[in-house]
Amino acid sequence: MRERPLTEADKGWSWVVMASSFGSHVITGGFQYSIGIVHNAFLERFGDNVQNTSWATSLFVATLSLTGVLASALINWSSCRATMVIGSLIMTGGFITCAFVPSLELAVIFYGVVSGIGAGLIFLPASVVLGFNFRRRRNLASGVAVSGNGVGTFLVALIIEAAREEYGNRGLFFIIAGISLQGAFLGCLLFPSELEIRQKQIRYQNTSYTNKSDILNNILQSFVILKNISFLCLCVSMFISYTGIYLVYVHFVRYAIEMGASSLNSSFLVSVTGVCDCISRFLTGLTANVEDIDENVMFFGTFGLLGISTLIFPLYGSTYGGQLTYAVFLGLYSGCCYSILNTLIIQRVGVEKLATGYGTCMFFSGAGALVGPPAAGAIIDYTGSYENSFLLAGSCITVASILGVVSAYFRKSDNSYTTDLSEVPTVSRAASMDRQLSCASK
Repeated sequence: MRERPLTEADKGWSWVVMASSFGSHVITGGFQYSIGIVHNAFLERFGDNVQNTSWATSLFVATLSLTGVLASALINWSSCRATMVIGSLIMTGGFITCAFVPSLELAVIFYGVVSGIGAGLIFLPASVVLGFNFRRRRNLASGVAVSGNGVGTFLVALIIEAAREEYGNRGLFFIIAGISLQGAFLGCLLFPSELEIRQKQIRYQNTSYTNKSDILNNILQSFVILKNISFLCLCVSMFISYTGIYLVYVHFVRYAIEMGASSLNSSFLVSVTGVCDCISRFLTGLTANVEDIDENVMFFGTFGLLGISTLIFPLYGSTYGGQLTYAVFLGLYSGCCYSILNTLIIQRVGVEKLATGYGTCMFFSGAGALVGPPAAGAIIDYTGSYENSFLLAGSCITVASILGVVSAYFRKSDNSYTTDLSEVPTVSRAASMDRQLSCASK
């Protein structure tokens, strides 16, 4: 078998990996932030109330993030490459099944849970793999890659709405299944890098786990690192912020329709959000790559601005112009934290625990996504109004920004980890190559 050279940080194949990560974020971001359109399709198809229907879409987003713990265990046990391919096949199968299910309950299972698991197994390796391929340009690469979420939101929202109008509320799932299958091709491009092999060797040298219990122990490690107070505060901040953010994403489209917007105009709001999200993620990564910029301040500031704009949304959101204005705020500030999340996690738990830390953060985000939309649905069904749900969302996001400051405070009081990946201990070249061949075969 011919050996493939290991990729060094910031060089060569690392840029192909960044492009693959970008494409993967186009797929997952497009589905993740277009759930309002799928929510409408389920409402029309099954004729149930808002609260019950919200479970399908909120579970998709929640499971995508909750799967982070499982995805990080699979990455540590196998590789980013294998994990993404598996996720693409699972998500595609779940979407195809949704075209045939006869009830909302089954849609909740196959769209919300099965497809959500597959999406999570794509999203996490697409994010973590950047930390294994970049050092000096990590924030820049992350900003470029995660801007794919915005591109996906813009493109996929229009594709899903067009597919729904052309093929109905069942046929659209064949279209999105075809899109999700592209993740398998993109996953094949994620050849293990020198750093990915190195950190895997370090983990095996520092633990006494047996092969049979590797995945279980990796999952348990996701909760052990919560002893780090700074990291715990970051996770809680992600939980509270995405309780509010996904509450908005699920109900924003329906709110615009209730205020008199057409289905096409309401889906255009999602596209506007996607364009702004794409721009902000790229600019955040570019700015954070400047040496004097503090990522913790950026985390606090972006969530703070989004929280305030959401709190006052009922004052200006009754017109389509106001809704467009809020779509801009939502796009600019709801997802740009992902451009710097790799760095924030490495600062708190170290690069050797990057996959575990990222998976744990995603677990907390998913828990928030699970809680927010159904709670808002209950408020809407009970009061007949969307305004109170936006007040709840704004309060959550504002509190999350404050917790970001608390996390930064505890980090300064602890022994923080370096963000210089060159300080990770090296292992022998022979051992690295053996591990590379093992990962590539998986």
